[in-house]
Amino acid sequence: MELWIPGLATVLLGYFAITSLYAGLKSYKKDEKREFDDAFSYGDGIFAIVGLLFAFVLWGSKKLFPQRYQLLVFRIVALLIALLMIGLIYLFWHLYFN
Repeated sequence: MELWIPGLATVLLGYFAITSLYAGLKSYKKDEKREFDDAFSYGDGIFAIVGLLFAFVLWGSKKLFPQRYQLLVFRIVALLIALLMIGLIYLFWHLYFN
């Protein structure tokens, strides 16, 4: 396997992991409007897929959970996505060196 494949995967999946960590760990002030998809509003392009994913997660948490648990569910899902991306990065490098 070429070295540039795990490197490219690290950059792309690392970017998604960092933005997911940002969405999951961002603190909100008391009067601040809670726009969960503010980090993912890129418009068109490949990064819009991540914005659509988080918009779907936000929609699902609004439909399935009461108001007091929506933020908690969204943050848990965002952190799980970040861990998944970090795991995929590890998998790419593990497969490269073995």
